[in-house]
Amino acid sequence: MEKNSFIFNTNRCVGCNACVAGCSIENGTDFRVNWREVNTGNKIKHPGLPVFHFSLACNHCEDAPCMKNCPALAYTRDEKTGAIIHHAEACIGCTYCTWACPYDAPKFNPATKIVEKCNFCVDRISDGKRPACVEACPVGALDFGLLDLKEEDRVTPGFVDMGIKPSIQLIPLREANMAPKVENTDQVEIDEKKIEEWLPKPKDKVALDKEWTLVLFTIAVAGLVSWQAAHLMGAIDMQLIPFAIVSVLAIALTSLHIGKKMRMWRFILNLKGSWLSREIFSFSGFLGLTGFQLVTGNIWFGILALIFGICSLISVDMVYKFLTRKDGLPVHSGMVSLTGILFFVWLIEVPIVIELIILIKGSLYIGRKISLRLIRLKHFPALSLLRTLCLLIPYFLLGTQWELSLAISLAIILAGELIDRAEFYYESDVITPEKELRIKNYEQ
Repeated sequence: MEKNSFIFNTNRCVGCNACVAGCSIENGTDFRVNWREVNTGNKIKHPGLPVFHFSLACNHCEDAPCMKNCPALAYTRDEKTGAIIHHAEACIGCTYCTWACPYDAPKFNPATKIVEKCNFCVDRISDGKRPACVEACPVGALDFGLLDLKEEDRVTPGFVDMGIKPSIQLIPLREANMAPKVENTDQVEIDEKKIEEWLPKPKDKVALDKEWTLVLFTIAVAGLVSWQAAHLMGAIDMQLIPFAIVSVLAIALTSLHIGKKMRMWRFILNLKGSWLSREIFSFSGFLGLTGFQLVTGNIWFGILALIFGICSLISVDMVYKFLTRKDGLPVHSGMVSLTGILFFVWLIEVPIVIELIILIKGSLYIGRKISLRLIRLKHFPALSLLRTLCLLIPYFLLGTQWELSLAISLAIILAGELIDRAEFYYESDVITPEKELRIKNYEQ
């Protein structure tokens, strides 16, 4: 079926950024937030590699991940044009859509504290005109039209194909343009390691310095759920005031991560499609039901709360399904579900189960560190040793008659889990076209 689509010809683009300027002028965007970007292959102009440019904005996908995963329902589709429209008045600034989109289309504006993105120049194309970026291109590299797109239309370096059917046809480099036009190219040394060092470091969408509140929040979720579960089993006492204090701190931590705090209620509007909505809904239900249990003493509130708590742990882990990991392993030792289980087994003090969980988490952790070392990525040996000791020392304290042994053990375990969770964010990121274009993706 034909639909409105961009057409980009890699052979024609000269990287002049006229399309970026045209978009900015048409939409009056902040100069720091460009809805369209031109990424360059071989930014350092290495003589042994081809130089080409790649202009991308929102591709208004048929199965748009930004719209599907937005917890606040801030995206809609214009049925007439196929444009995915972002509604500023509904956006909470959580930036989850920037993780979900593989094309780096939604942009967070620090001035307005909400997300912005290309609107397909919906008013122009509704009037039969072409988008402003297309009109601005002086070399005809960027075009627009009604197309019946196929999978082969999207095969080109730097483009991530996730089966979401983006509305863009990509014309790849001709074979003649895939090699640099210099003499004696066979004698030009291509040292991948050096080139990787010389290339500008791409910006990270996920960074520990930005996500530290989420480190604390996710650990708090695991701690509260395990505490309530152990309380239900009669292994440990739970008082309303301490529980309420930790709960309020957890809510405060997650609120620091969103731009529009007064719109936090919109978090739960997309239970059907967004794991972030499910996380906030299930955690809120857990907090409320646990509160009712502590006030009324009704065990059924506690059982329902535990169900919501388990759902919240699963949802927290599923929120990060868009992230890629440097080690390439499918399971991370810092997963919130595993942390919750570790806290729980320590609170109920069942030695054989404690040993099993320590073995699982320790094996995952050591395996990940070995993997990072093999691919020569930073793996923090000293910190890794400290984290490993945080698993082992409490085990050696297990069974001692010392009155404070459980409290000290839990404090040490908490420190270890904070290290592991922090490393999860440090070692994770979102793949973007800029990163796809790095040397490993277009080497010949």
